[in-house]
Parts: sequence; C-alpha cells; structure tokens
Amino acid sequence: MATIPEICKPIHLSTAGLSFEETQRGFLWRRVLLASVIGLSISVIMFFFHRVIMGGESAAHPLTFTWLPALYFGHIVLFGVGVLTFYLGRIRFSVRQLHWLSLILVGLNVILSIVTDTLHVPWFINFFSLSLLLFISAAIIPWPGRFQCALGAAALVTFGVFQVWSHNYLPEIGDMWQNAEEIASFRQVLLIGLVAITVLAGAADITSRTLYSLRRTAHQAKRLGNYEIVRKLGEGGMGAVYLARHSIICRPTAVKVLAQEGPATGQALVRFEREVHLSASLTHPNTISIYDFGRTEENVFYYAMEFLSGMDLRRLVQRFGPLSAERVAFLVEQICGSLHEAHVRGIVHRDIKPSNIFLTQRGGMYDFVKVLDFGLAKQTKTEAASDITQTGVIFGTADYIAPEAAYGSEAVDARADLYNLGGVIHWMLTGQPPFVSDSSLKVIVDHVKTDPTRPSMVSELPIPPEMDELVVKCLAKRPEDRFQSAEEVANLLKDIPFEQSWNLTLAKGWWELHGLIDNPDDEFDCHAEARMDSE
Repeated sequence: MATIPEICKPIHLSTAGLSFEETQRGFLWRRVLLASVIGLSISVIMFFFHRVIMGGESAAHPLTFTWLPALYFGHIVLFGVGVLTFYLGRIRFSVRQLHWLSLILVGLNVILSIVTDTLHVPWFINFFSLSLLLFISAAIIPWPGRFQCALGAAALVTFGVFQVWSHNYLPEIGDMWQNAEEIASFRQVLLIGLVAITVLAGAADITSRTLYSLRRTAHQAKRLGNYEIVRKLGEGGMGAVYLARHSIICRPTAVKVLAQEGPATGQALVRFEREVHLSASLTHPNTISIYDFGRTEENVFYYAMEFLSGMDLRRLVQRFGPLSAERVAFLVEQICGSLHEAHVRGIVHRDIKPSNIFLTQRGGMYDFVKVLDFGLAKQTKTEAASDITQTGVIFGTADYIAPEAAYGSEAVDARADLYNLGGVIHWMLTGQPPFVSDSSLKVIVDHVKTDPTRPSMVSELPIPPEMDELVVKCLAKRPEDRFQSAEEVANLLKDIPFEQSWNLTLAKGWWELHGLIDNPDDEFDCHAEARMDSE
C-alpha cells in the first residue's frame, strides 16, 4: 500500500543502478563545504589567539614574529576561498571534481601547517594543526581511501623536505639549530617527526576508510534492484512499503518488501507472489499499477508499484469527518470499476476496507480512487482447492468482513467484496463501520447475526433513501440477497438523484481548500542531476 505515514528505520538491501559516488554528490558537496567552514573558523580563532592573546610575539625567534601572522592568515585565505568556491560551485562540480578540489584545499593547508610549525619551533613540532586537518578530512569528507592516503603522503614529504631545506638553507633556522649545540638532535627530530606523521596519517587513513565503508554500506542498504529507497511509508502483515525512486527514469515509486521473518515465511512468499501476479493482471485505472517484481542476492523479495500522494479513506474520514452522499457516490463508482474488472477475471479482493481505498490525483483529476493491497485476494477459477485458501481460515478485517468469510467458507466470491464495499460506504457516510464494539469477536458475530443500522439513522448529513437502501442491500447476510455485481452497484448509484452531483471541479476545490494539493516529486528532486549537468 502506497501511503505517506511517518518516517521509520531503513531496511538492509542490495545495490544496483547509480553508483555510490553519483548518488553521494549532494551529500559530498555539503560535507566539503562543512569541512571548509570548520577550517575557516579554526583558522580565525588561531589568528585571533596569536595576534590578540599572545600579542603577536613568539619566544622562539624573530623569524616567527615575521612569518607566523602571515602563515596563520594564509589558512584563513585558503579556507575562505574554499568556502566561496564550494558554495558558488554547488551546481557545477562533479563528484570527481569535488574530491580533487577538497584534496588540493586540505593539502595546501597541510603544507602551510607544517611550514608554520617548522618556522615556529623547529625542534618541537606538536602537530596539533596537522592532526586537526588530517582527522577533520577523514571524519567529514566522504572520499575514497586513496585521497586520504595522498594527503598523508603530502604531509610526510613536506615535513621531510622542508625540515632539511630550512636547516640547510635558511640562516635563521640554521642558527637556531646551532644554538641547540646538538647536530644529532636534528636527525632525531627528523626521524621522530617522520614516524609521528606516518602514524597520524595511517590512523586518519583507517578512520577515513572505515567511515567511507560505512557510508557505502548505508548506501547499499538503501538500494533495491533499480530502486533507491528514500523512506519507509508503512508496514503490514506481509511486509513493509517504502518510498523509492527508479535510479534511471527517476519515477517516484512505492516498493513493497516481503517480511523475511515469521513461522509461515514460505506461505507468505506464495501469497506475496500471488498478490503481484493478480494485481499486475488488472489494468483498470482505479486499480494500483504494478511496475516490477524481483528479489535480491540476499533473497529479499519485493515489487514496485505506483507511488500515490494523498490519503486513504480511513484517514480522510478521521481527519475531515463523514463525506456527503454525492461525493460518496462519486468515489464508489470508481471503486466499482476496479472491482468489476477483478471480478470478471475471477479475482476476489477479500479485504476491501477504508484503508485500502486511496484518494489521489492523476493528470489534474482529484478524488481519483486507487484500490490497493491484493494481498488476500484469490482467483476463484483456479484456487478453489489451493493450500493458501484453506477452509476454516478467516480472511479480511473484522469491521468489514462478510458473514461467509467470517465462517471461513471456501465459497467466498465477488459478493463478499460487495459486502465489504457496503461497510466502506457506511464508514464514508457516518464515520463509523456498520458495527462498533471493543471486541473484534463481537463485531464478527454482529456481521453474521445482526442487521446493520441504516446510515441515515447515524449521520447528521442528509442521505437519500436510495443510498440507504444500497448500503442495506450490500450488507445483506446472504450473498444471494446482495447486489450480484459491482457493475450493478455502479448503475444504481448513477440513478440516485442529487441536488448537485459531485464532479472533478468540486473535488479540486475541496483539495485546494484543505491544502492537500502537492507535488510528489517534492520528496526528492529527481531531475537535479540533469539540471546540474546542463548548467
């Protein structure tokens, strides 16, 4: 069933379709921008600390007084340029470009950091800023391990080369080492520094690879065949339904996944496959459309169906109250169209209820009905003796179950759906099912033995006598006393006189009045990549 309830936890599925890097572009852009902002903030703080708190002085050497402010300011400039570049280049940069620009930005700051530490106190490198740069990039930027490795290698080479060069070719640094009176200490500092940077770079690389692997796993867990899972829509007895999009054509899709646990998993799979086959065989516009069916390498079975933006009749009535009789007639005619095609094909739904009737819009037509969830359906022409339609097993929902279904009879046919439909009409007109009780068992007994109350006796809204009679006839205890086809119900509805018949214009006005007109693509921008590539 394709509805829009709360967001829930993701499922663990397999990958296909777009690559991990392609689907991560937006996420990567946000992360590299975040890393740049953090780097800029830390640089400003360090510059302020040196210039204001320390007064711009250094106890090491006049050289540091000359260069340190410029070097600290260099970090501000680099990260500032990075923030502007990534922010302004949001649309234009590809995943590859974002990775390389991030490497250049962090790499230049790594080089600047090592130069700063060397000029400050060459024999005491604390690697504080270097550690921040390595681990901020590792923890925040989702890039492959080779980029973090390159960053560590750049730090290692820069430290070794600049230490040797500054010792031999910068007189001020040479004097500092001479004053230390320990030429061997240079080699010792050089060796310790190289080892320390190797350890830091290695730890940062492991961190980056671990987090990147987790992100890839999370990405894989949100893919199912050609569909990218967006969020959970709902859950029922047979499995869960997720909002997804097709990775190639970007079509919003609802994907139903079979529950993998339970004592009757094999039987559930048979029902699941049957639901797909029966639903896919139906072509009426008021029946939910099935797009695809498959299973993953982990034997997760799923099928994809059209995504519906709107709400089911249960929620509609709970939120807005009972519906007018003319609107009910407008909706029921559409339900009858879906049921008539199914019944002609020998398919009985067996679970028609308000939550399985969904109102949406299609092509600008509002109050467009979709009949959902053929999970309990059976094909009467082929399943009379099937193991999955066992005699004595009750199928359906207690509030709307037909008497013969309550008995667990094998002879349940299309007229049971019409009984369910009578209960749904009662719900739409009155805001309650035909029988109300805290006990499901008592409700089932009432369906078998008790005559229902006419909707006009319960509702405060005006209900034509013909609508009353229609509901009572649908809810007749004996199948032969009911309407014999959904088409018969639809034809009778057309003959009921209303002061003003409900139509598409009134439907659109109602949806607009209640602020229910929306764009299903707002869940995710399917065409963002195409626009980015074209600009």
